[in-house]
Formats: sequence, structure tokens, C-alpha cells
Amino acid sequence: MAASCRDQSGFARSAGRGASELGNRAGNDCDFKLSESTFKFDPPTGISLGFVRLNMHQPFVRALLSTFLVGFLFTGTAAAQQGTLTGTVTNETGAAVPQAQVTIRGGAPRTGVLANDEGVYVVNLPAGSYVVIVTHVAHADARFDVSVGRSGTTTLDVSLLTQAAALTGGGVVVTVDRTSVGAGGRLIESAATTDVITSQEIEEFATFNSADHLRNAPGVDVVTHGMQNSNIVVRGFNNIFSGSLHMLSDYRMAGVPSLRVNLLHFIPTIDDDIDRIEVVLGPGSALYGPNTANGVVHILSKSPLSEQGTSLTVGSGTNGGGGPSAYQGSMRSAFLLSENLGVKISGQYLSGDEWEYVDPTEQTAQAFADANPAVCQADKITRGLSMGEAGVACDRIGDRKYEVERWSLEARADYQFAEDGTFVTTYGRNTSSGIELTGLGAGQTEDWVYDFFQARLSKGRLFAQGYYNGSNSGNSFLLRDGVTLVDESSLKVAQVQHGIGFAEGRQDFTYGFDYYRTNPASAGRIYGAYEDVDEMTEWGGYLQSKTALMPKLDLIIAGRIDSHSVLPNNVFSPRAALVFKPNENHGIRLTYNKAFSTPSALNYFLDIGGGFAPAPIGALGFTTRAYGSGRDGWSLRGPDDTFAWMRSPFTPAGSGGAGQLVPAQTPLMWQYYVGVLAATGGIDPATAAFLASLTPGNGDIVPLAIDPNTQAALPLSQLVLPDLPPTMESTTQTFEVGWTGVISDRISIAADLYYTRKNDFVSPLLVQTPLIALDPASMEAYLTPILGPAYAAAIAAGAGAPGNPVAIPLGVQSSNNVGAQGADLIVSYRNVGDIDLWGGDISFQAFLTNELSMTGSFSHVSDDTFPISDGSPIALNAPKEKGTVGLAYRNVLSGLSASARVRFASGFPAISAGFDGDVDSSSLVDLTAGYKIPSTRATLQASVTNLFDTDWQSFVGVPAIGRFMMLRVKYDLF
Repeated sequence: MAASCRDQSGFARSAGRGASELGNRAGNDCDFKLSESTFKFDPPTGISLGFVRLNMHQPFVRALLSTFLVGFLFTGTAAAQQGTLTGTVTNETGAAVPQAQVTIRGGAPRTGVLANDEGVYVVNLPAGSYVVIVTHVAHADARFDVSVGRSGTTTLDVSLLTQAAALTGGGVVVTVDRTSVGAGGRLIESAATTDVITSQEIEEFATFNSADHLRNAPGVDVVTHGMQNSNIVVRGFNNIFSGSLHMLSDYRMAGVPSLRVNLLHFIPTIDDDIDRIEVVLGPGSALYGPNTANGVVHILSKSPLSEQGTSLTVGSGTNGGGGPSAYQGSMRSAFLLSENLGVKISGQYLSGDEWEYVDPTEQTAQAFADANPAVCQADKITRGLSMGEAGVACDRIGDRKYEVERWSLEARADYQFAEDGTFVTTYGRNTSSGIELTGLGAGQTEDWVYDFFQARLSKGRLFAQGYYNGSNSGNSFLLRDGVTLVDESSLKVAQVQHGIGFAEGRQDFTYGFDYYRTNPASAGRIYGAYEDVDEMTEWGGYLQSKTALMPKLDLIIAGRIDSHSVLPNNVFSPRAALVFKPNENHGIRLTYNKAFSTPSALNYFLDIGGGFAPAPIGALGFTTRAYGSGRDGWSLRGPDDTFAWMRSPFTPAGSGGAGQLVPAQTPLMWQYYVGVLAATGGIDPATAAFLASLTPGNGDIVPLAIDPNTQAALPLSQLVLPDLPPTMESTTQTFEVGWTGVISDRISIAADLYYTRKNDFVSPLLVQTPLIALDPASMEAYLTPILGPAYAAAIAAGAGAPGNPVAIPLGVQSSNNVGAQGADLIVSYRNVGDIDLWGGDISFQAFLTNELSMTGSFSHVSDDTFPISDGSPIALNAPKEKGTVGLAYRNVLSGLSASARVRFASGFPAISAGFDGDVDSSSLVDLTAGYKIPSTRATLQASVTNLFDTDWQSFVGVPAIGRFMMLRVKYDLF
């Protein structure tokens, strides 16, 4: 049974179709019911329920072949038998829709009936598969696929949405805060600015990159890395390796555990199984949990209790010019094993070529490793690798593989044990190979496995769940380093929520408890010296009150308190909102929210080599290392409590090599400098021997400290570096006013204006250790009496132009408090102060005709860079202005749909862990088209992104994504 009361009904973009109320069916509800004949196979078909149960436990390919067999046998035996199709047509309020036209396609000839004054229709049909189209004046058309059994009655109850209801959410609850009570409700009733992408929109846009579905939503920023991977945030502050957004999938945190990075292509839910995606702009409320300060994206899948059937989808994409191409196949099969027990299995396979990009830092590192294999291997051995591992690592530095491959599987069972009680269990697994960008450059993922187990229960106002997220990095490695990554981390979560109401619904309370346990595990490859002390636990409790101050005015007050095993103090986050509903089609909200983001395992416990430093110093042997703050922070003071200590790539192996901490004093640095000149051919051996015999002191040639971020230099004796304290939580306070309304039952508008202050903002990875060099000017002055002006100037010119304070680095400032294993530039996270900004979002949708609709959005942020106390700016890493305008045509009767979308964004500066530069403004056009082929269960879909093949890079360090065309065919077996 492939019937659906959501994803094929209407054409308005809204939250109304298919949004669920938790506690009914825990994530999915449907407005029609199926009789027993639609889900039970009778013995004459030769297929028993036992066969279905057996194959639910077989490998993915077996399950796919089984669904083919079941579909064909079921269809063949059902033909030429008589059955009855009946149902009731209502609107979103439950009122009957009299005289609705019900058209049946698939038989010969086409037939149809009118519903009676009570909305009831009855039609006798031969057993088989049909398309049912329901139309009525002032309601959005609806289209369903339905299978009629060879005997008995098949029931298809239909709920049509009025145009006004479609624009305002249809009276159906969005899943704000894991509850339908309190901040949740229709879009106009929500205390949060919420946008919803429906299943219809998702199904109509053929793409390999799920982030494409979010591009229409106001306030959403997307950095596209390639064929299928992106970074997504809401209202800015993106990063090349971002986990700031609170990403959920069926109420489960969907980020990679411990790394806390959001990778949409690691989520195994396929597009055909997505019911909707909800986007909450601004801080999430207290009920969502910690780390909701930067918005929420929630992906909700379809329940087998409400949507049965088997569908197969195959797709292919190309840029049409000999560039990237890809192929994808997916399936979804859902069955009712009894009236109250449904199961489903879905999965997909993707294979293709990635957009290509040449990273100059990788090229430099690769050239150095090829030219100096012994040096490269010695560096890896110093860092704990065996001789064989070191050889493999050096061989694959910069060796990008542009092949993309992905397997995913998800299995779910829903049991409705009471009218208001459901128990759901889910297992998902995704295996991915490709290129991922990190704060330490690109990584080559090879068979990276992400999987989860989840069990959740809802009964009335009670919600409880537990889940496990796991990660196994396979044979992945960083391309600048070549060393195999090991990530076997896990996240375990337990949550419970309940609510009670008083005074005939005028007062309501919601309360709950959350527990998180993060267990980083990397065999020392990611968490290094912190490996055995990096486990974190968090717990939090919350209470929310909703009070109807007046019939049209609600007051929502909430608060939560959280404890973190590393943070010294508990964290309190309050929320308050006034929601005014002058009528059913308008809502005005005024909110204050204080949310927080706890430091991640990376902020605290990261300890990993990042390969050779960016050009030009990487060619000298300087490397990078990411090092977290730990539980107590660390200092860059040396053994004598000064900052005059360094690690140098020029320290001889016999003296401890690059990992040896040595004093940054002129006599030693002079010998290193002479050695560099000799090694590069700048001086002959005799001159080198003479210069090495000199013994200048600190007063003769001044040691310099050079900031690698700004190239600013000062005498090393004047250098003062603050200790790096343990990372603290960052809080976000937001004041927001918003309005959602419907104008003339044809146009809906949502608008908001906000002011935000981020306190103790946590930076991306920043270099914390200066480079150390000899001052060219004082060097020239010292050598002039010895060598004469011309020769002295020539020797000093090797360190830099005369008078230029920037010189060849001879070491990097360091101490025994950091886990440096070579001449490592230490990069780390730091609380950098407070950031203030304001902005606004506006979006609209309009029915131009019954077939033609228009949508649009625009977002503005006050600033795209923010100065901080140490002078290094923090970037929004997103455009100040962005927006979309779209036009969609959907004709339910003909089965034809098409859309065009223009998306535009201003240019902006990007500053993220060495991925620094300017991103150009862009204006891109996307097209889609779909057609339900008559007398079949097949749908043909096509899409073109970046129609005019604009040379577009969404961020520094990512490939230019040109035109990409995709063709997809979906076939509903039954």
C-alpha cells in the first residue's frame, strides 16, 4: 500500500501536511485508515506473514529482492477480482467535505464518484492498484496510490486542507520540543520561528545532497563541500567542520559522537522515507536539551503504521561535461504485521565521482614527503608509528581519491499498544567513503561507519527514549598527514518527559530529564595524551509552563539546569515568550531565550597531528598539531618561566630532533640559520664554515616572535602569552519579535527581527604559538663590520628584506605543557569574548492559481566579522544577505510538477582553521520537473542545480560546484 495523506496532497509549502503529535504515533499520523485486506496477504498468493518476518532479518539485498517478489505476486493474484473502495472526506477540522469529487485512475475506463453530504464515498472496483484523486473547491487537491483487495473493503479516509489551513500549518502540530503542548503547535501558535520542508518538496527535488532541501528555508546557511556533503548552520557562524547546529533525526541527536560534527550524508534515512524537516531559527527552547543555542533541524521519518508500501528508486546524475557523475538506488518497504504492529526497512547505495579540488597545502606536504621520505618517516615514527605505518602514511599524503561510495540501511518497528501509546525501535547504519573537510585540512574517509540503536515510547503526555550512536572511522586518514584516523567513539542518551494540565487547559506544565554520556575512543590518534581521561557525562532537568493569560494570549516560561562533568558549575538557561493570536490566521510572538553550548570532546581533549603546516613554512619541516584545553588548561611558559623556548625542524636528531624543547637564544638560532642557508645553496661550504664560527648573542641579533596569523613581529623578549584556560560554555541570549499570518487566504508571510549576544564565544581552531626567527635588520648591522655592507646585506637578505621584521622561521614557540611531538604550530580553541549582532528573516508563500504557487525568503545579518580582544577577528562565515525566490507548478490531475528557484547570497570573508579568504557573491538557478506516468506506479523526476554552470565556491578550500543534472525514477510496487 503506497497511499499517503501527506506527501502527495496539495501544493502549498507548509507544516500542515503530515506533522505529528507525539503521544499518538510518536512521529507520524495519517488521516486515513486501512482495512485488514490492505495489509494481510492471503494464503492463495503463496506469500505468508512468516515469509515477510523471515526476510526482515536477511541482508539488504535479500530484502530488496523479496520486496520485488512480494509486489509482483501480490499484484498478479489480485487482478480480476472485485473489491470495494470507500472512505470519508473531511477537512483539517474533522468536518465533512460534501460533494467532493473522487476520481479513480488505473482502470478502464476511468471512473469517479461524488461524496455525499456527509463526505462518504463508495466505489466498486476490480482488485488492483489505482490512483485516487480527490478535489473540492477551496481545498488543495489530493492524490493517493491505493491497492484494492480481491474481496472485502479497502478504506481510504482523506483529509483535505483548505488553502488557508495549508498556509498556517493545517491545525496539525509541529514537533517543537518533543511535545505538542507548550511551545509546539501550528506555525502561528509556536513561540519559535519555525519553517517546515514537506515530504512533497523533498520527493520532487532529485538530489544526492540532502542539504539542497534546506536551501529555501530562511536563515539557513549551507557550505557545500561536494557531491553529497555539506555544513549547515542557522543564522551564521559556520565552520569548515561544524556541529553548532542541533541536528535531530526522529528525536535523536544525529551528529557523529564525540566529534560532534553534523554530516547529513551519515544519516541513513533516505529521501523517500522523510515525512518532513523542521527548522527552528534562533536558540531552541529548554525542552530540546543542551547545545541548542544555534538553532535546530529535525528530520522526521514516516511510520509504518500510517504509510505502508514498497517503493524502489533509481537515479543518475552528471554535470554533462565529463566531470562528476553518480548513481543511486534506494528502496523503502513498510508492512503491517497486525493492526497495531508495523515494520519498515529502507536503504540506499550511492556511487560516483567527486568534484575535484587541489589543496596547495596538501601539494606542499606531498612534495616535501616525496623529496624527503626519510625525514617524513622519521617524523611519523617520532609520533608513535611503526616503520611500516610511517611509510604508508608518507606515501598517501595528498593522495586524494575522488570516488564517492555510500551504503545505508534503516529498519524500524512501531507497535501501538494503546490508543495514545506507541513503542518504536529503530536501527540505522551508514557506511561512507569520500572526502570530508576538517579543521586540519581534508580527510579521506574509507568505510567510515556510523550506526545507531534507538527505542522510544510515548503514552499520553509521557515520552521516554534511549539511544546509542556509534562511530568507526575504518581506514580513514588526513590528507595533509597520511596517518590513519581511529574513531570508535559512542554517545549514550536517556531522556524522559511528561506533562500535566489544569484549569480546563488554561495552565499546562511540561517537565523532563536528559542524560548524555560521551565516550571518545581513538587509540591515541585523535585524543592523544588525553585518551584515558576524555569521557564526559551531562545531565539536565527542565520545566516549562504555558499559561493562557487571555483567550488569545499565552505566556510561556521555561528553564533548565544542566551539569557537565568537566565544567566547574551548573548552567541555567531560561526562556520566556508571549504568543498573541488575534485570530486563527495570525500569530505574534515576543521571546527571550538564553541557551548555552557546552564544550565538545574536541574542545577539551583533541590531541592530533595535522601534518605539515601551510605553505611556505611547511616546506621547511614545520608541522601543525591540534591540542585541546584539557580539564585544567595549559601554559606556554618554558622551564625557566619565560616564553623563550622553541621546537625547531632544524634541531639535529642527535640532539633530540624536532620534538626537543630548546632555548630560543641567538647562538643556537644562528647555527640553525647558517645551516638553512647552506642547505638551500645560499652560501658555499667555506662561507658556511666561517659564519658558523661566529658567536652572536641576543644583544647582537635580536630573536623575533612572529604571529603566523597576522605576520606581526616583536622582540621575543617582549613576548607575553596568556595561559590557555579550560574551555567554558558559551551562552547565547536572543530577543526576538515575530509574526506569522495569512492574507486573503492566498498568501502567508512569516517575519522576525532579532538581537543576539553571544558570551564567551568559542573560536574555531586558532594558532596559539608564534614562530621564532632572527631579525634581518639587526643581523645586517651585526655582520656589516665583519663582512662589509654588501656581503652583510646579502646574508641578511636570506632572512628577509633589510628592515623587514618578517624573517625565515627557525622554530616555533613551545613549552612542556603542550603535547608537541615536533616543530608543531599548536592550534586550539579559545573563549574569545562577546559578540553582538542583529538580523531579520522574512519568508512568504502564495497561491497564484490552484496550480501555481510562489515562495520566497530573505535574511539579513548586521555584520560578517567581529573583532575580539586579541585583535584576530571572528567571522560569521556566512553572507550578510541571502535569499531565494521560487515558482512551482503542480497539477494533481495530470501528475505533472515543475519548479524554478533562484538563490542568491552576498560575498563574505571566511576565517576557519586556516581556510581563510574571501567568498564571492553568487546567484544560482535550480530547476525541477516531475511526471507521474499514467497507468503505472512510476514517477519520473529531474533536477538541474546551478543551471548556468556558474563557477561557484561556497567557502574557501571547497571545490567549485558547477551545473549538475539528475534524473530519477521512482516505482511504487504496492
